[in-house]
Amino acid sequence: MKARSIVTVVLLAFVGVSVVYLVIGESRSESAEPDQQTGHKLIAYYFHRTQRCRTCLTIEAYAEEALKEAFPQALKAGEFQWLAVNVEEPANEHFVEDYQFTSSALVLVYTQQGEQKQWRTLERAWELVGDELKFKAYVEAEALAFLEKDL
Repeated sequence: MKARSIVTVVLLAFVGVSVVYLVIGESRSESAEPDQQTGHKLIAYYFHRTQRCRTCLTIEAYAEEALKEAFPQALKAGEFQWLAVNVEEPANEHFVEDYQFTSSALVLVYTQQGEQKQWRTLERAWELVGDELKFKAYVEAEALAFLEKDL
């Protein structure tokens, strides 16, 4: 009888800890929406699904590295933002239609005063992923061109 009580207490504790972990995890998850701010911001989104192949993971890693290496000050200042977004989460499903992609996609979005002004999909990401240096150079060049043209 005592063993049953111990098992019950352990199971209840496990459930309690699991619920707390879930609530904390949900509250800490990063929003995929741009901040409502007064200035301009360039957001680099990597849109993906829950299940991802090695190439998808590589595109995400290379793009994030390229942007963090090329724009460390802008990222720190909040003028540039990197977000990896799972479009299979209900709150993010609208991005598929918003940016018209059918598979994982790297998208640059320019916002001003919290409102989206322009966006561009980096179409060559899939083509260049086999060459890390060319991929990173492409991402950096596209971000710079977008900033120069649109700001």
